Amino acid sequence: MTRRVYDSVQPPDMSFDDEENKETPIKSIPQTKCIWDLCIQATERAELNMNRNMDSKGPFLKACLMFPGVLQENSNKSVESTMFVVGAKSAAKTSIILRFLDRDETPKPTTALEYTFGRRSKNNNMLKDVAHVWELGGGIALSNLIEVPITKQCVKNLSVVICVDLSKPQTIWTTLESLLNTIKLRVKKVIAELKRDCPSDANQLVAECLARYGSDHPDKDNLDIIPVPITIIGTKYDEFQNFDPEKKKIISKTLRYVAHHHGAHLCYFSSKMELWL
Repeated sequence: MTRRVYDSVQPPDMSFDDEENKETPIKSIPQTKCIWDLCIQATERAELNMNRNMDSKGPFLKACLMFPGVLQENSNKSVESTMFVVGAKSAAKTSIILRFLDRDETPKPTTALEYTFGRRSKNNNMLKDVAHVWELGGGIALSNLIEVPITKQCVKNLSVVICVDLSKPQTIWTTLESLLNTIKLRVKKVIAELKRDCPSDANQLVAECLARYGSDHPDKDNLDIIPVPITIIGTKYDEFQNFDPEKKKIISKTLRYVAHHHGAHLCYFSSKMELWL
């Protein structure tokens, strides 16, 4: 991928009349910024706005896979978070997990429900955050196993990643509709259980969910938001980019609508393109 650099503002005119023969103060030339610098600034502004909208330290988006709790660098205790990866069969779910955990391994087919974990040292190197990672294989055929990783014990620090295969557009809608409905029902049941035991935690989850949109969002009454961070990842982007432009436009608009309607984030991934995660 070529890094595009935006044109900087033209430098001011440094010329002056010989008659005056005096020094002219030279204005500083604005530093040229590349698109990556602008993206970093936009991300920092978004995180700042989110923190202002939340009454407490809620989970927020990590660059790619949205791990709540893990980014609490200044916490004096270890944080345990859970990520649940589901999606279409052969949709690069294992590749995404290996990339997230920074493991240089060859992906293997997933059998039913598999578990792994990762650790990360905090600033003082004495404490470690733990990421519990679950992967559901077999596409939507084994969606009843969703109740295993989604429990009231972990729902406060839970992130769900749904992978759809962009190279097979005919499977995208079926995959999203089935998994989103199953996840939504399970999360609602778990939150109802949590509300009986700890109402404040349950209310905080719902409040943080709504805070992602804000109280004045024009679509707030028409959304069906799932009260845990959801990320939809379109995989095999290297094949998708060669599709007909009109076909790509329809698929992209559909994914954007589904993500918006359920309060999810949308990104793309290709294991064959290093810069695409």
